[in-house]
Amino acid sequence: MKQRIWMIFQVGLCCLVFLYACRNSQDTGEKAVRAVVPATVIHVRTGTMAEYAEFPATSSFLERAVIKSPITGYVETCFVSAGDRAKKSEMLFELRTKEATILYQDSVHALGITGLIQVRASIEGLVSVINHPKGDFVQEGEPLCTLVLPQSLVFILELPFEQKNFVRIGSECILLLPDNDKIIASIHAVLPAMTGASQTVRVILQPRIPKPLPENLIARVKIIRNLKNKVLILPKSSVLSDEVMKNFWVMKLINDSIAVKIPVIPGITGADSVEIVSPVFLPSERFLTSGNYGLGDTAVVRIIK
Repeated sequence: MKQRIWMIFQVGLCCLVFLYACRNSQDTGEKAVRAVVPATVIHVRTGTMAEYAEFPATSSFLERAVIKSPITGYVETCFVSAGDRAKKSEMLFELRTKEATILYQDSVHALGITGLIQVRASIEGLVSVINHPKGDFVQEGEPLCTLVLPQSLVFILELPFEQKNFVRIGSECILLLPDNDKIIASIHAVLPAMTGASQTVRVILQPRIPKPLPENLIARVKIIRNLKNKVLILPKSSVLSDEVMKNFWVMKLINDSIAVKIPVIPGITGADSVEIVSPVFLPSERFLTSGNYGLGDTAVVRIIK
């Protein structure tokens, strides 16, 4: 009899211990779920999203004048240097004919013939290249220097043929320079020829505001590939994803302290915002923009103003 009472006592004691442990575990779980997370919120907005394609483009002067030698002879004087601005009809070179040079050097038969020929600028522009300095021998028709018009500076885009549908004459694009400066340009023309082995189309981009830039400067061109109006937009910080970037979700507030996980389908992704394709949210709905990382399906939050 005593042994049976002792067994009953032991079973009862084990039941009490088990019930106490379950209660403590339940209390601990409730406390973990109810941990309050500080967070900031934002409303979904409606706006325009653009998807860009990026290509390299090189600066070039469209208008230039090659000043050529009108005679065969020697460069007697060069009045300009590379980088100088020359006015129209300004003297650039003075040449001496080959025959006059021979007579000029012959002191015995000096006839007073100088044979000096003046070469002047045909346009107003910058001297980009000096082909022959003082003392050089030049043939008739040989280039002496090259003048370029600064206002004719454009960027040449080598566009893959399969991407040509993204180019529309007159539309705008953004030029990103190596110093992170941005230039707004318009698509001026598409040249009717393909480049050799690369099989690309050459597109002329005209800057809206001329800037003093050097030739052969490589910039990056952002051309709009896709433009959507009146789409739902959230900040990038509000849209979360798994490690393989396959599943996306947001944490939406259902009241002032509870946030729930809502799966979403993103669209165009910009520098700091994301298009939400599905589901359709209301402008009054609020979403976590900070404090949302690592939260479960349901979380208790404290909104930070």
